[in-house]
Amino acid sequence: MAWRLAKSLIVLRSEVDAAAPGRSTASDGTIGDDDHQGTASDHNPNGAGVVCAIDFTHDPDSGADMHRFAEHIKQDNSIAVKYVIWNRRIWSKARDGEGWRAYGGSNPHTRHMHVSAGVGPDGQSTGPYDITSPWGIEETFGGGDLIGLKLGDSGERVKGLQGTLRYAGYDPGEVDGNYGSKTSAAVLKMRKAQGSDVADGDNFTGWAYAQLMRAMAKKY
Repeated sequence: MAWRLAKSLIVLRSEVDAAAPGRSTASDGTIGDDDHQGTASDHNPNGAGVVCAIDFTHDPDSGADMHRFAEHIKQDNSIAVKYVIWNRRIWSKARDGEGWRAYGGSNPHTRHMHVSAGVGPDGQSTGPYDITSPWGIEETFGGGDLIGLKLGDSGERVKGLQGTLRYAGYDPGEVDGNYGSKTSAAVLKMRKAQGSDVADGDNFTGWAYAQLMRAMAKKY
């Protein structure tokens, strides 16, 4: 069966990738495996062929700290979110007033965080799962601090840019934290692909950042 991921979750994934470039994806997931197929799960496509769930690997060393991300999603209460499961707890929009509740499912979700989008029974989600509003992960935990980087800069922020370029399909060479000629060339190639007429990739402006996020959304 043909399927696609809910657009709101594509946005969420691009923000997580931007906030934690180089993160592990070992326990990431979208469409369900054999164990999910016989259950009511948002990992199974709904009647429109849309998968309304995604899993993110807990990898705090890279910045992908699901303790922080899960709490942020709960507090932000995006229009698209249905519920979050993380570390033996569940929070749902429908029961927001109860806060985090104990989760007793067979998978304790200690290695990855689960996010479902939309409304309604699992596997039959409807409603706002295709809303593309920001989730705030990128703004709160990284991402935006890439703006203003330029040729010759170095450090962790540059690694973040290089890793995100690589995820988007534009190879900056080694993710070494040095904004050199290869990183500049990757920025230029990305910007040209998004319709820009810039002459070089030596400055990572706010508009370049928006174009990179658009490239990420297109790819995934």
